[in-house]
Amino acid sequence: MKVREIENPIKFFSIVDRCQGDVELVSGVGDCINLKSKVTQMYTLVNVFRCGYVRELELSVPNPSDRELIDRSL
Repeated sequence: MKVREIENPIKFFSIVDRCQGDVELVSGVGDCINLKSKVTQMYTLVNVFRCGYVRELELSVPNPSDRELIDRSL
C-alpha cells in the first residue's frame, strides 16, 4: 500500500502503534523494515522524515483492518 503526503510523522507512528498486525516500510530494493519497533521509528524519523515531509512511502500491511485504519486516519 502506498501512503502519500505524510506531514506529521508523530501522528503517522501513533497510527502504526495502534495496528494489530505487522506494518513494514518497503525500501526501494524490496527490504522490509518493521515500523512497529520504536528503534526503527526513531531511525526512520531521523533518516526518512529529516526534511519534515514525506511525499510517498510503500508499506506492507497484511492485516485488512490495519490497512483500513491507516487509510482512514491519514
